[in-house]
Amino acid sequence: MEQGGLRKSGRQIIASAALGAALLTAPPAGAQTKEELAEARALFQEGVALSAANNCPAALARFQAVANVRRTPQVLFNIAECEARLGKLVSALGNYRIAAAAADGDPKAREVTANVGPRIEDLEQRIPRLAIRRGQGALTATILLDGSALGAAEMSADIPVDPGPHVVSARIGDREVVRETVTLEERDEKTVEVAITEPPRPDAPPRAAAPPRTAPPEATRPAARPSKVPGLVVLGAGLASGVVGGVFLGLRAGTLSDLDALCGGDRSCPPSARPTADRGRLYTGVAEVGIGLGVAGVAAGIALLVTSSRDAAAAEPRAGAAAARRSAGGGVPRAAVVPHAPGADLAGLGVAGRF
Repeated sequence: MEQGGLRKSGRQIIASAALGAALLTAPPAGAQTKEELAEARALFQEGVALSAANNCPAALARFQAVANVRRTPQVLFNIAECEARLGKLVSALGNYRIAAAAADGDPKAREVTANVGPRIEDLEQRIPRLAIRRGQGALTATILLDGSALGAAEMSADIPVDPGPHVVSARIGDREVVRETVTLEERDEKTVEVAITEPPRPDAPPRAAAPPRTAPPEATRPAARPSKVPGLVVLGAGLASGVVGGVFLGLRAGTLSDLDALCGGDRSCPPSARPTADRGRLYTGVAEVGIGLGVAGVAAGIALLVTSSRDAAAAEPRAGAAAARRSAGGGVPRAAVVPHAPGADLAGLGVAGRF
């Protein structure tokens, strides 16, 4: 058996060498330079030698490099020879057929014409065939063979494939729902039915629109804390007015002393004392107004501060504790401006309070 195989390989090598003679003796083509043709001849000789040593992968690389320079029937024939020995039967059959078509009517390719026919017939019988059909649930699925999607024509006919394992898969959208590995030997014929038993994934429900934002009820809104700034401002202004009134009250006292000195302690005063008396009346008026405004400002500032404190206590979340403090303290501090109160000053005003 081994001797027969060696004799067959030897005959193929001799035929390849004979078929390459046309390349080595062919006149230069106009599209290639002499250097390119010389390099191609050298590569062809290397390919023949490597093929004779059963190094078909290296020989195939040399012959394909030669084809990039001159794609003659002889070169195509030798490429097909290497592919057939490497198990690439489908590609080899295609190159044999291309070599046969290129050699038809070419007197320099008679050897190709004489040898290519039996090669084609042999491969057509050896190449395994795979039929892929759609089964249950696979009507709309994408069917793939070794990662390549199949068209309608390929799904309706037997597909020639190389011997060895092949992967048949099916996808629905971006999901792979079927994956099967099929191994074929030479001359095999197999049929694979792609059936999808997985239930289709339900479409995602439409996302509900977010409800419109509504303002929280007034009862749930946190109450703004009353500001103490107005009370402090009014209280400060009252104190300032009181200070001014006090200053002029001191000036009034000095003026009264001057009048006493000029008038001699009685009610009769000389005309020269009039300016001092007028200045005393002015100081008295300013002192009364300043002290009056001061007292009113202090009273109003205290009232504003008390009110803001009371509102802040009412807004506290811990209402129970606030109520307890109010009951323990005897109520909210109160203050009032009392006109003509006992002990009132020059403006006739007084401040009475309970704390």
